[in-house]
Amino acid sequence: MALRAGDQNQAVALAELRELVLGAIIKFLSRNETPGGWSLGHDLHQTAEDCAQEAIILIQSKLDQFRGESKFTTWAYSIAVRVTLGELRRRRWRKAVVNSARLGEDMPVWPTDAPEPERSLERRQAWALLVRLIENSLTPLQRKALVAHAFQCMPLDLVAEWLGGNRNSIYKLIHDARKRLKAALLSEGVTHQDIIATFDSPQRKTYLSDDGKIFPSQSVSNAVESGS
Repeated sequence: MALRAGDQNQAVALAELRELVLGAIIKFLSRNETPGGWSLGHDLHQTAEDCAQEAIILIQSKLDQFRGESKFTTWAYSIAVRVTLGELRRRRWRKAVVNSARLGEDMPVWPTDAPEPERSLERRQAWALLVRLIENSLTPLQRKALVAHAFQCMPLDLVAEWLGGNRNSIYKLIHDARKRLKAALLSEGVTHQDIIATFDSPQRKTYLSDDGKIFPSQSVSNAVESGS
């Protein structure tokens, strides 16, 4: 692969990949801009440039993990989107008002209403189940890390700093919490895909709501699936 170090065509391949990734990130940021939320304005292109640079470095470090199960560009774009979402989380966290005494403790209260009464009931039941399992199935440290990262939107590097660990140890902590949560859901006869689908909307085109927050389905997904 031309992207590997030592290949005489590496510089050209990196430049081409960077242009593709940068274009994808710009489209992603533009699609997710909202009047009351992420209005990056003149910062959009600079943010995209920074995310593209970080994504290229990450893609290079993970080349050995590419197995060819999808197109290389699809795989690379998924990494770029994760990097960009991480940057949006950091920005949102800087703007957020979170009671430090309740950090890692309070689950958000999301509206579970839907146009169809049956859908609203499903969401209320699913949310109550998820809250109960997070409270009862995880260790106190796992719960703190998962709630802070997935639901209170604290970036992983800041979670590590807050809990006195490093990024890798906190990633492992949250990974183990997700495994426990999935197992607890299965013991209730529910899969994590069922939970995510309950909060998802077929009409949703972006990751962000009109107030600039990540949709409940995305936070639920962050809680039960491997992510950033």
